[in-house]
Amino acid sequence: MTADRTAAAGEQAWVAARLRGTAEALNVLQQRSPAERRSAARSAVSMLAANVTPANWAQAGLPAPTPTPTPEAGQSGGDLVPLNHPSTVLLARTALGLYCGELRVDDRPVHWDKLVAFFERYLPETAPELVRLRERAAGAHVAANDTSPQVFAVLLDALDFHLEADGHDAYLTSIARSNLSVAYRQRRTDADLGNATVLARDEVRTRTARYGADHPVTLVARSLLTLSLLLQAEASDDEAERCDLGRQALAEITEVRVARDRLFGVTSPNATSSRRYEARALMLLGQLDRARSCLESTLTFENTHNAGQQTQSLGQTHYQLARVHRALGESARAAEHARRARQIFESNNPAGRAASDVGRLLDELSAS
Repeated sequence: MTADRTAAAGEQAWVAARLRGTAEALNVLQQRSPAERRSAARSAVSMLAANVTPANWAQAGLPAPTPTPTPEAGQSGGDLVPLNHPSTVLLARTALGLYCGELRVDDRPVHWDKLVAFFERYLPETAPELVRLRERAAGAHVAANDTSPQVFAVLLDALDFHLEADGHDAYLTSIARSNLSVAYRQRRTDADLGNATVLARDEVRTRTARYGADHPVTLVARSLLTLSLLLQAEASDDEAERCDLGRQALAEITEVRVARDRLFGVTSPNATSSRRYEARALMLLGQLDRARSCLESTLTFENTHNAGQQTQSLGQTHYQLARVHRALGESARAAEHARRARQIFESNNPAGRAASDVGRLLDELSAS
């Protein structure tokens, strides 16, 4: 290799490292305001446009970039990072994750599908980066209430891939296991809720052993387990089983909520989602006044964090407030919160399960 080629390879490696570092840094913005996520997504696309082999990034489902900066002195075509480089894929995936935060839930899958199709032209079928992209796309489909056999096939293949490539206890395997648990929970046919709970318990055990009970990634797994328990309880016709599952869920989520309050603050999305689950467990146990108080605090914290943004999570809080007011015999208040929830759900994902659930609640309130 000539000195010039060696220097070019070194420069390319430096640019690729910068792309990876940018992607890792931008990941911390996933929970920030929509304006911050939007700006970060466009900046990431600008960086791709300036430092990667030229490509049609709009065709890949990404937003238009901010004005492209002037190339650094000395940068040449030989310094550009190729499209099949892991750093390119990582930054593109991060950019789309940020961009999708400003899209309706049911509009997101098409963008992820475009990104998958784009990189399928440059990556081998078994490339880990392509497997992870397909996982993200499948997750977007599940969130939009698509639990078709094709989506499940992607998630099952991803879990098999990570089990073989990374091992049972590896982080990427745990993500794949959690994704499959979420899909079972969303589909909810036959034994799906039981399967979701089994996978969630396995994930809690794995992450607790590896990271500790209060590590953020373990708290995510414990929160997913709580939701599986809540859904099992709410679907059960056996009062004793409902109460037992409700007690398990309350004990788990109270510990998670305390840890998240300490780690992230009471207005953080993680902490408010924990409060919402806590309220659902309290409802199952008949502690309606405590559940209402918990949800009212959640609503205050979410409005503070979101600065008026009508998010899916805010819709969930209104929906749970509608349920608790109905249980308390306060039909007018229940209908008020249910209408607000429906407005939010229909503006984000009108064909989703949440919109269907709140529509059914409003019909029942009207009938009574």
